[in-house]
Amino acid sequence: MVLVVGPLAVNADSLHTGDVQAPDFIAQIEAHTPSELSDILHRVDSLLLEQSDFPSSRPLALVLHGEEARVFLRENYQQNRELVDLAARLDAFNAIDIQICETWLRGASVPKSELPAFVDTVPYGPAQEKALLEQGYEYF
Repeated sequence: MVLVVGPLAVNADSLHTGDVQAPDFIAQIEAHTPSELSDILHRVDSLLLEQSDFPSSRPLALVLHGEEARVFLRENYQQNRELVDLAARLDAFNAIDIQICETWLRGASVPKSELPAFVDTVPYGPAQEKALLEQGYEYF
C-alpha cells in the first residue's frame, strides 16, 4: 500500500479545490502493519474534521496488498472494530477509497465475502498503484 506514515506532508492548500486542480492522492504504506494503517486513517480523519473544505469528491486511495489488509477481515472485526468503523465512516464521507489486492486475497486464502461492503478489490495491488500514479495521483 502507498501512504507515507512520517510527518503529514499534506496541508489545506494542497487539498483545497480552487481554480487550480489539486492532485489526487494515494497512500504509501511501507511497514504493512495495522498500526501504520491506523496512523493513516487517523490523519485523514483529522484533516476531515479540521477542514470544512476537505475535497470529498477526491478520496485518498489506499491500495492494500499486505498483512495490513487482515484488519478488514470479518473474523478480525472484534479485534479491529475501532479501526474498521473509522474506515467505514471515512469511506461514507468519501474521504478514502480502500482497495485490497485480489492476488493477496488468493495467496492468503481469503474469499472476498470476508471483506466489508465498503472495501473494493483490484486484481493486483502494485499494478493499481502504478496505474494511479500514471493517472497523476501523488503520494500522500
